[in-house]
Amino acid sequence: MVSSIIALRIDDNTSGLIDKLIKYKLATGKADALRWIMQNGMQSAKKTVERKEKSLAIIRVWKERGLPELPNDLSEGSIKEWD
Repeated sequence: MVSSIIALRIDDNTSGLIDKLIKYKLATGKADALRWIMQNGMQSAKKTVERKEKSLAIIRVWKERGLPELPNDLSEGSIKEWD
């Protein structure tokens, strides 16, 4: 694979998104994060980060309060009640 080095300026929102992709281990570095964004698009990257943040928030609550007691019948309706 041939690669090229390109210097560019990015806005604060893109820079923050790159940092979050790295923080949540979705990318290994800034170049990797920027490649991920270019391949998948900004909206996809934002949605992925939002899902990761939501997952981490749920895990944080579980660590603080313990795992919730789930109903015996895990119907789609009962699962949505826990969201």
